[in-house]
Amino acid sequence: MKDERKFKEVIHTIKGAEKDKDKFCKAARIERQPMSKEQLEMILNYIAAYLGMILMFGFFYMLFSR
Repeated sequence: MKDERKFKEVIHTIKGAEKDKDKFCKAARIERQPMSKEQLEMILNYIAAYLGMILMFGFFYMLFSR
């Protein structure tokens, strides 16, 4: 099933969604702000730590499971 919309219609839909998001944030009295570099770094550090713990568990499980 092929999408029959034209490129301009898709762009118009995307811009409309951005306006709706702005209206929602205004109604909720919050501001749209990009994520700071420090927040992104903290999230990535947590992900790396959890992944490291999982991999260490897997390593020791494989090592001692025999």
